[in-house]
Amino acid sequence: MRSLKDEKQTTFLRASVCDICNFSCEYCATDLGMENHTPKCLNTKLLNVNQYMNNINQLAKYGFKTVSFTGGEPLLNPTFPEILSGCRQLFETIEVTTNGSRLLENIEVIKVNVDVLKISIDAFNPALRMKITNNPQAKQTTEIIEGCCKHGISTIGLNFVFMKQNKEELALLVDFASALKKKYGTNIYISVLDLYYSNGNKEFWKEQFVNLKTIRDCLKEKGIPINHRLRIGCDSYYFSWNDVIVNMKDSMSCTHRAEICENCSDYCQEGIYSLKHSASGWISVCPSNNIALGSLLNGSSPAETIDKYVDILNQTIRTENTGQIFCNSKGLEGFI
Repeated sequence: MRSLKDEKQTTFLRASVCDICNFSCEYCATDLGMENHTPKCLNTKLLNVNQYMNNINQLAKYGFKTVSFTGGEPLLNPTFPEILSGCRQLFETIEVTTNGSRLLENIEVIKVNVDVLKISIDAFNPALRMKITNNPQAKQTTEIIEGCCKHGISTIGLNFVFMKQNKEELALLVDFASALKKKYGTNIYISVLDLYYSNGNKEFWKEQFVNLKTIRDCLKEKGIPINHRLRIGCDSYYFSWNDVIVNMKDSMSCTHRAEICENCSDYCQEGIYSLKHSASGWISVCPSNNIALGSLLNGSSPAETIDKYVDILNQTIRTENTGQIFCNSKGLEGFI
């Protein structure tokens, strides 16, 4: 059985527990199954909780210290509390990414089992939030976030996808986070993500994409020091703004690539940063539904299947000029 090399120990397991979402965000890569990457041609069924936990138990043996749960919307899975409880002894850190709509009704299980709660919010303005998510429930997101602070959730990350239409909203969210931090003592930070490309959202991407380097340049002009951090996956940056830490994931800077990327027709924007496990048991290191790029984790020899992808993770390296190569491969010259 393989295991993650010491220098790859920060690579996390990104585990989807649901194939549906109650929001329909404009930027969501629905053609890729949202975060639940599984080739549609397989017609796979969702795993029951015992099957799912059997897979997670197998994967935990390979040295993953963090599991990051996603969906669709993970809290739409009625067995998710059981999955969370089962993972408490398997991983050092449990993260959950959610749109927040089901958070308060599940707050007790979240408090006990989740170390980092990540809530998607792409605008402070409620009207713009509802437009981006295509759901009126998004009007309540700021109240839900404050409710989580009131309930004593210790660490909250606000995920913000930076686009042309919401570029003025980041400063407002920083002020919002700063006020909550002072009022409740919550460790609250913001993660800025660049808009992710898929074939299904190509036109929206071309209309709304912003290279995050332009934002960093503006912040530097305002005297805000920017720190550069290398990490598994892609380059990231962080800075303090109004006493709030803002992390910036930049998939157009440099990403981690492996040998399988060299001749890949799906050459993606974000590179290899995690092992992904779908709600149907499909595992891959790639953000793709390409059947050649993953495997179903089942059968009598799961170790052989997992070994294959752990080997890929172990040999990934930071690769220069990936953003330019990505744009050239997709006919997007001029975006970087």
